[in-house]
Amino acid sequence: MAKKGKIDMSQEQIDELVLDTIKFHCADTIYFKDRESRFLWNSQQHADQFGVKSPQEMVGKTDYDYFPEEFADKALEVERQIIETGEPMLNVEEEWEKDDETRYLLASKYPFRNKEGEIIGTWGITRDITELRHLEKELERSYMKVQRLARVDDVTGLYNRRYFYENLERVCSIYDRREDEISFSLIAIDVDNMKFINDQYGQQKGDDVLRHVASSMLNAIRKSDICFRTGGDEFAVLLPDCDKQAAVGVAKSITKNVSDQAVPLGESKFEKITISIGVATYVQGTDISEIISAADRKLYKAKRNGKNQLAY
Repeated sequence: MAKKGKIDMSQEQIDELVLDTIKFHCADTIYFKDRESRFLWNSQQHADQFGVKSPQEMVGKTDYDYFPEEFADKALEVERQIIETGEPMLNVEEEWEKDDETRYLLASKYPFRNKEGEIIGTWGITRDITELRHLEKELERSYMKVQRLARVDDVTGLYNRRYFYENLERVCSIYDRREDEISFSLIAIDVDNMKFINDQYGQQKGDDVLRHVASSMLNAIRKSDICFRTGGDEFAVLLPDCDKQAAVGVAKSITKNVSDQAVPLGESKFEKITISIGVATYVQGTDISEIISAADRKLYKAKRNGKNQLAY
């Protein structure tokens, strides 16, 4: 009787058992090919991958019998290189279109040598990583969504205050190093009588007003301009390569867009919305706080002068 823990088999029996275990129970696909890339030996998983009942049925066939031509061409090129150089190709990612779905495979391929060390073909092991790639893409989408939510105001869809400061700091740094006279401008916007609107009609209708202002801004700006919601009823527009005159033109367009269309606030009740705007243009050598302060001072001036106007 064999002692406990000791395997009572010869090395030959163990080798045969190991080979059978690999052939029939390994979750990865394993194969051996001759120098013409014809299959010599295949694992059961490899056969299952193609709907072949027995691995023996694959002997003598090639990738061209199972894969699209383009895929088989690439595999053949790699195998010829391995035979020529004797160097393996490790962890090569492959894509395979199967049943209208892209399958992702991670393959390692090696030279297949005889007892004399001569290369008589290639062999390889491949793992299906499709689910892993799908998970990675889903995580990437989730990450991008989180990144976007961290930058975007959920009421208006405009960029938020945090992202406004990030962009303004970056733009100031860029224009501070420029040697030409081209600058950028900043528009500060405040919705007139917003407290009255919220008190009179409720926050939900107030949010409708904010969305109306945001939409009016987006329809008035240039492609290079960026809009932000920087506070409760406060907005800003960053205008690269834009002098004061051009910025005033954009500000006037925003003002007109906002006031041209009344916003429904109650039963048969439409309200004309107005805004006050301050415009400032960056002067080389000033910092973020100074350009913001300049735009705010102009905005307050517009408010003091009766609202529904802009100051620059």
